[in-house]
Amino acid sequence: MRRTSIRYRLMLMMICLTTLPVLTMTWIATDNTRESVEKEILEANHSRMMWANQYLNELFRQIDVLFYSLQVDQQLMDGLNMRENESIGMQFRTQKYIQETLTKAFYANSKKIDELALYTHQNRKAYSINYGNSGLNYSLDIEKGNWSRLLRQPVNMYFKETGNDIYAFHSINNFKDKRLLGGLSIRINKEVWKEVSNILKSEDESLVFLINDEGERLSGSTRDQSFEQVFDQLGNDHIPPGEPEIIKTESYYIFIKRVDDGELTLIKALPISTISESANRTVKAGLITGSLFAFVSILLSIAVSLRITRPIVGLARTMRTTPLHQFEGTSIQSYDEIGLLERGYNSMMQRMKELVENGYQKEIEVKNAQLMALQAQINPHFLNNTLNLIGGMALVKGAPEIYKITKVIGDLLRYSISSGDDTATLEDELKHVRNYLFIQEQRFQGRCRVVVESDGQVNSLSLPRFTLQPLVENAFEHGLQSKEGNWTIEIRVKKIGHHLVIMILDNGAGIPKERLGALRSELIEGAALKPERPNLDLDNAKPKMRKGIGMQNVASRLKLHFGGEAGMRIFSKPETGTILVLKLPLEREGTG
Repeated sequence: MRRTSIRYRLMLMMICLTTLPVLTMTWIATDNTRESVEKEILEANHSRMMWANQYLNELFRQIDVLFYSLQVDQQLMDGLNMRENESIGMQFRTQKYIQETLTKAFYANSKKIDELALYTHQNRKAYSINYGNSGLNYSLDIEKGNWSRLLRQPVNMYFKETGNDIYAFHSINNFKDKRLLGGLSIRINKEVWKEVSNILKSEDESLVFLINDEGERLSGSTRDQSFEQVFDQLGNDHIPPGEPEIIKTESYYIFIKRVDDGELTLIKALPISTISESANRTVKAGLITGSLFAFVSILLSIAVSLRITRPIVGLARTMRTTPLHQFEGTSIQSYDEIGLLERGYNSMMQRMKELVENGYQKEIEVKNAQLMALQAQINPHFLNNTLNLIGGMALVKGAPEIYKITKVIGDLLRYSISSGDDTATLEDELKHVRNYLFIQEQRFQGRCRVVVESDGQVNSLSLPRFTLQPLVENAFEHGLQSKEGNWTIEIRVKKIGHHLVIMILDNGAGIPKERLGALRSELIEGAALKPERPNLDLDNAKPKMRKGIGMQNVASRLKLHFGGEAGMRIFSKPETGTILVLKLPLEREGTG
């Protein structure tokens, strides 16, 4: 009877210990589900607003390029000022050129636009190109209608609706007196607005609105009269210029985002009831899951309690039937075995704790490195595209020097962010270094003389990326910039036997004897060790230490890539200059 009482008490205790935490966690999770689901849906819709904004920004950029390319066409602009008393031949040639130019521009952008029109204010005429005609010439009065805004003031871009189509307009004005010369308009393909709607309308019950800068709702918006009152209450002053704003009303969560400079505004209304339904479904699923876990916990508790109590009951039976002297011996033996098990378990737990702590520490270091890399990025692909745009504009404006500089900077950036293998060919490395030296020559025009020579025999040799540029950069920062007068830096690449020799020479300030010896020792020691963790406090780091670490890293990477035959030597004399020599084996690459 007593054994049965102990068994059931243990079973009840285990059921409580297993089911109470499950029920408690289920209750807490259920209570927090609504808030977490709401937050997740709001964040998802915020991301969709940013996605749609990025899509429309790209559309605006293409439209700007189209308008700009037509406006900088001098012959086309001269056609806008052509008078009606010109000769028939001149009028025919001008109209033919306008038609051909518009046709080329239209088909170059036909994926996004359905019609392109050019208006000449001098003659009150318009030229139109679309899929239905290859050139339509007609009179146009812009005193009324969508074109009338061009008469008020110069405008870069605005959007108006005609029927179920959305048009973008752009005025062409005289540069000096802002006098209206004409205008451009395009009819945007409906698939564009359909794509915007698909991006934003993640829920069937949500409402999507597209508003122009005059507060007019454009086609592509949800035709829902129930939202008119909410939209009127918002007003134009509530529309933020930056990040999407989220406004909560009695019935909706409203997301608002200005596109570009405010030519368009995206508005999405998400019914609060939709979020509640999603949360209720999640709560129901959580309750069902919690109940199942509780039921499984009860079954497991019964099974485990029976498994535990059965040996205990058997042990008690053995103890009652065993003589006293034998019982003491068994007790001591059993105690020793339990102590051994406990010591083994404690040792195992300590080892597991150490392994978990080490793994957690490594994970933290990886996350910190990823965070630092993310903070160091400023949308490099966007910067590269911006440099290409600036270069193109500089070329159009007749500034080839600016175009060349931006092209070189773009090449430097593209080489830095290019994905793939961590290695590059010698030819690519030299090209990258030439681009870097070109920028330095532009900075110090008249002071810096650059010589880069290569016999070209092993241009296909593979070596780690950014092997040469850090060394050349060291030459500028620590050798040349501290010296007055003219500078010279030379890079010479030559195949000698079964090795490739790269020399970097400068006539800078040189390195003191003590520091030179320390650098040589660091190169020898650093090549045999793992690269040191870089000093993240760049503002307080000493220049000479950064130089030493940079050279050690290059030497270590060369050792890892080429093996023990790769080497780096440094020679220097104060006030004379520095020579850095890299010796790389060729047999590893199958050359030589």
